[in-house]
Amino acid sequence: MTAEPHRIETAPGGLTVADLRAGYDPGFRFELEDGVAVMMASATRWHNRVLRHLAVAMEAVCPPDMSVEMEQAIEISDDFAPVPDILVIDIAAARPEANVFPKSAVHLAVEIVSPGTRRKDRMIRPMDYARAGIPFFWRIEAEDFEPVVYTYRLDETTGQYSPIDVHRKSLRTDAPFEMDIELMGLGS
Repeated sequence: MTAEPHRIETAPGGLTVADLRAGYDPGFRFELEDGVAVMMASATRWHNRVLRHLAVAMEAVCPPDMSVEMEQAIEISDDFAPVPDILVIDIAAARPEANVFPKSAVHLAVEIVSPGTRRKDRMIRPMDYARAGIPFFWRIEAEDFEPVVYTYRLDETTGQYSPIDVHRKSLRTDAPFEMDIELMGLGS
């Protein structure tokens, strides 16, 4: 049984991305959804290790015109800023003071599925990112505590993600940039 997310609204009419950029902090990890700060589910140790190890491996092969970021918000609209686990952005948007990135700067959004985020990561976020026009989406699932990476490309005709591949043991892809990353042991 998963508890409902904790919701806090502190501004009349709701919070905005401008509030986030100004440093709004409710004291917990949150995403901005329809002007409301929604508490994010706590992550497992496996989730955090995959997040950290994969981001470091991606960063090691990232081209100089892009940047790999972890747990940073994407401005989808003025009152909606989800926080993917990993994202790849244009280097021009990677300013040191940035805490929210414009959707136009995002090449890839990655969600690592945890017990408390299954529905959101499998169904809701892919629709949100596709509507925002983010070219690539990855969903990472655990199989016997080893990561399996499901990769998707935005189909501009349908406005939905189409599957590219399923990666076990190693992640070999050229989208959004070329990489060959060993997946075995990332969660250990």
